Amino acid sequence: MTNLSRLASLNEAINGLAASADFSSAVSSVLRLAAKLVSADHSLIVLFNKNIKEWALHSSYGIQLDAVGSRGGPALQTAHTGEPTATASSVSLPLRARGQMVGALQVERGGGLTDEDRLALETFAAAAAIAIDSTLSKTDFVSTVTHELRLPMTSIKGYADLLRGGMVGPITDTQKQLLDTVHNNVNWMNALVSDLSDIAKIETGRLKIDLEPVAAAACVRDAVTALHPQFETKTQSVAVNVGALPRVRADRRRLTQVFNYMLTNATHYTPANGKITVAAEAQDSIVRFTVADTGVGMTPEDKAKLFSQFFRSEDSVVRDYKGWGLGLHLVKRLIESFGGQIGAESEYGKGTEFWFTLPVASNQ
Repeated sequence: MTNLSRLASLNEAINGLAASADFSSAVSSVLRLAAKLVSADHSLIVLFNKNIKEWALHSSYGIQLDAVGSRGGPALQTAHTGEPTATASSVSLPLRARGQMVGALQVERGGGLTDEDRLALETFAAAAAIAIDSTLSKTDFVSTVTHELRLPMTSIKGYADLLRGGMVGPITDTQKQLLDTVHNNVNWMNALVSDLSDIAKIETGRLKIDLEPVAAAACVRDAVTALHPQFETKTQSVAVNVGALPRVRADRRRLTQVFNYMLTNATHYTPANGKITVAAEAQDSIVRFTVADTGVGMTPEDKAKLFSQFFRSEDSVVRDYKGWGLGLHLVKRLIESFGGQIGAESEYGKGTEFWFTLPVASNQ
């Protein structure tokens, strides 16, 4: 590779970091672009885990994280010492921003790395550290704001409910209608705060996920029962085709949350008298779930951005439905934390089918 082409590749890689809108995409971009820059076999990153209060492997590219094992040792060493670690085939570089260690980036290529490769990676690592640090700062800010909002929101809801219930004196029908509006909007805001908090915790490694064998059918049943009033209000029919299934590896409470979000999304974008279908089937070492609706559907352009944080369609039909573009992003992050995958198929004006897979639990 000539110096000019290498410089162009480095410039492209650094510019690629600018497209990272959140912490998760920033880390993914760093790993992918670092590997691409020097045609590496794989890359991995070490970040500080606030749950266990120490440096730990966070993500990888080109190799499964649970297969890294001792190969991640150099990156962990770099994170602890702040000094680069190199072998003939790999290099681990410190990621520093604002004078502080952010993490460590390790890149490996079986055929070996040249001095020019290492120099390019050092330059890239400096930009990568800034990208990760800036998104982490944003995530920390969101965590602080959501924490500070909880107390006043709880107070508003509590006092509004006291007034609605006539606990401080009789109220007129007009006053009750106004208080009902306050009550509904506070619930809406509480849901937003909860979603933002969960996403911030996922991105910083603070969300507690208890992976265990889970009977998914029970999670589906709980979610359908909880949303039954919404289905009735819109006279929507709900079919559940979930038979005998092996237990999956997941967090039971969070999996119920996933089904709740997906069914809420389905009823939200499906008109009155529409149909929603939940189905599942075992396929070798995974279970595949689908949630289909006869709703408004989506364009191919919207489908490509569907799971992005804060994405809201510009389509006028979809814009008529209230939302903040967080639910599906959170669902994707939860599914991935269980070791699964998620996607969607849709035809504009006819409906959407979401699918996701979860690994079968080894201990049945």
